[in-house]
Amino acid sequence: MSDLPTLDLSGGTALVVGGAGGGIGSAVTLALADAGAELHIVTYDRDHAEEVIEEGKGLRGSIQPHIADVTDETAFSAVLNHILDAQEPVKFLVNVVGGVGVTDWSRTKDCEMDTFDRILSRNLRYALVSCREVASSLIEQSSPGAIVNISSIAARAIPLLAGYGAAKAGLESMSRTMAAEWGQHGIRVNAVAAGTVKTPRAGQGDVQEVAQRIPLQRRGEPADIANAVLFLLSEKASYITGQTLTVDGGSTLGASGDRLPDVVTNPAVREQFD
Repeated sequence: MSDLPTLDLSGGTALVVGGAGGGIGSAVTLALADAGAELHIVTYDRDHAEEVIEEGKGLRGSIQPHIADVTDETAFSAVLNHILDAQEPVKFLVNVVGGVGVTDWSRTKDCEMDTFDRILSRNLRYALVSCREVASSLIEQSSPGAIVNISSIAARAIPLLAGYGAAKAGLESMSRTMAAEWGQHGIRVNAVAAGTVKTPRAGQGDVQEVAQRIPLQRRGEPADIANAVLFLLSEKASYITGQTLTVDGGSTLGASGDRLPDVVTNPAVREQFD
C-alpha cells in the first residue's frame, strides 16, 4: 500500500504566479505549502505577500515572495530568471493571475481593442511566458514537472465577457498544445476551469439568485479550486495531461434540480411541468 500515489509534494519546488490576494491564489499557495512544497510566489502587492506568508506559518513547506506585475514582461521575465537560476528546479507551476475589471465588461460590438489587449495580457500572454521559461528549465535539466493554468467557465461563452472568454479559451487551447509538445519530456500540462468563486474581487456572499442556478446550490470556495490544482500536480494525476477539469458545482450543466430551464418557453411544454 505504501507504493500508492499521494498528494504529497514534499521535496518539490513550486511557483505560483498570482499566489496571494486572499482568493484562489492564496488558497493554492497554502494548499501546496501544506502538501510540503517549497514555494515561490509572484504577486504585484507586497502586503498580499506578507498576508499569505503569515497565514502559511506552521505549514510543511516554505513561501518565498517575489514582487512583479506580470503584464510588465521585462520585470516579470527578470523575476522568473531569478527564481529559475536557483539550484533546485521549479517542478510545479500554477498560473493564477487573471480576471476582469469593472470597466472590462461590455457588449462585443462595443469592445475597445485596448481593453481587449489588456485582458489578453492579464489572462493569457503572461502564462505563455511563465510556462515557456519553466518548461525550458525542466527540459534542460532533464527533470519532469507539472503545470496547471487557471481558466474559467467563461471560456464556454458568457455574455459581456468576449475578451475574457477568448483569453481563457486560448489558455485552455495553449495548455493542450504544450501538453502535446512537452509530454515526451515528462512535463504534464492541465487547466482548471473555475465557476463562480467567492473571492475578495468577486464578492464573498452567497448571492441567492446565483446559487439557485448551480446544481450544488452554492458558489465555490477558493479551496475548491486549490484542491483540484493539488490533485493535478500530484502523483495521483500522473497519467493526466492536456485536460481541462471544470470545477463549477455543475453550473455548466444547465438547469438545477426541479428548476425549469430558461429555454423552456413554449406554454404547451411548460404545462407538462407546472
